[in-house]
Formats: sequence, structure tokens, C-alpha cells
Amino acid sequence: MSDRGRVARFALAPAVVEAAPAGRPAYVPARRSGPLPAAREAITRRIMLAAGIGLLGLAIATAIPAVTAFISTTTDASPVAASYGPPESARAAAGVTGNWERSSAMALPPTDQVGAAVMLAAEESHRWAVLASLVEWAERDRAARAAAEAQARRGEVAGVTSAPGQAATLGRGSGYAPGTVLPARITIYGCVGPGGGFCNNMASGIRVFEGAAACSTNLPMGTKVQIAGDPTGRTYECLDRGALPATWIDVFFYDTRAGMAWQSSLGTTYTQITIVN
Repeated sequence: MSDRGRVARFALAPAVVEAAPAGRPAYVPARRSGPLPAAREAITRRIMLAAGIGLLGLAIATAIPAVTAFISTTTDASPVAASYGPPESARAAAGVTGNWERSSAMALPPTDQVGAAVMLAAEESHRWAVLASLVEWAERDRAARAAAEAQARRGEVAGVTSAPGQAATLGRGSGYAPGTVLPARITIYGCVGPGGGFCNNMASGIRVFEGAAACSTNLPMGTKVQIAGDPTGRTYECLDRGALPATWIDVFFYDTRAGMAWQSSLGTTYTQITIVN
């Protein structure tokens, strides 16, 4: 049947004839049946269901702040045991209460005490570093002394016998007239002590000893000189060389600390020298 036929059938439904009581019409139209009333009922039910769900959501949203406030009040009054961190027995023994974060915060020392502890640790570390440097310095000094003593025990070096402190000479003239006075710079070097390490043979082939000197090239090897103001009055012989501009005398001391003390008593690094040979 076509749509037009269905409409016509619903619209032209026959009436039911009943015996009409007095005062009522003789004919009463029959109640219509079909999909339209059922659709209206379904729509109505859905509208009522949506309204109910909306009202329920509004009630829940209104109740959330009240429930949260109630839980917060209950938690502050009676702390809930933490599910992580130190056990309750450990926190009670430490005299702290509350959750793990609060317990840890209460257990920390004040910030000023923490800063003081850090500063003390830094100072202690610096003291240990200085002590370690001194020990290393002493070990190097001891090793250099041992090397120099071993060299001294071997005795013969380039055919010249020279024990520590015992002078050796080349026996050569300087080429200057004895008594010639020259301005010169005076410094020291040595085997052990700060800046030491010169413990072996000199440029002349003779092992170093106190009384030898490294001289600039304008003073030939074997030149003997005296230094003005020298408290020892010693005569020094040029037996070593160095990259020294004229005129320069670099006096050897076994221990550079003794050489520094001698230089201090000399009172200057520039003075006059007198040619002896």
C-alpha cells in the first residue's frame, strides 16, 4: 500500500455506533490508534529522563565542595596513616606526627645550621688539600735528596772527584785581569727545595757542588769571582752555563732554601763582582 493509502486509512477510520443515553450525541468517534501517539509518549519519556539526569548531576556538583570540606576537616583532626615513607612506629619514635612529607620537613635542621655545616666542610676540605700538598712536596724533596746522595756515592764524574761540598776546578784563566770589577745580576739555583731539581752534572762535566756557579757567556768556563756583600766571602767558579744575559752569576746551593736565605742576607740581586783569576 502506498503512503497515500495509509494516510487515507488512518484519516477515514469508521465510527462506532452505540446507543446514546439521553443528553449525549448519538454518535461518538472512535479513538485513533497508530504510530503518532506512541512517538509522542517515547519523546515525553526521553525528555523526563534527560531532565532527571540533569537534576542528578546538579545535585552531585553541589555536594562535592561540602564532601571535600568534610574530608579535609576529618583529615586535619585525625591524620591518616601514610601509605609510603617511614612506618608509623619510626615516626613516633622520632617525635613527629602527620604524613611523610610533614615528618621529613620537621626532621630537617634549620637552614642556618645547614649553611654552617657546609662552610665547616669546605674549610676542612681545604685544610686536607693543603696538608696533602705539603706531604707531596716533602716526598719529592726526600726523593731528590736521595738521588743526589746516590750520585755522590758513585764518585767519579767525567774524571773529576767531587764529593758534596768539595770544590772542583778546571784550572783555567778568565781572560780578564785579576781585580777587574763588573756589575752583575746574582741569583741562585739548587738540587732540592722549591724550584730545585738540578742535581747532576754541570755544563763543564763536573757534578754540582756548593761554590760552583752558572755564568753568562761573557765569563769563560773556569772564571773565578767574588761577590760584593757576600756574607760568606766565598770565591765562586763558573762551571755551568744557562740562557743568561751578560753579566749574570747563578750561584748553586744544594738546598734552594739555604740559597734564598743567602740571597736575603746579600740584600740585593744586582751588585758588583770581582774577577779573581
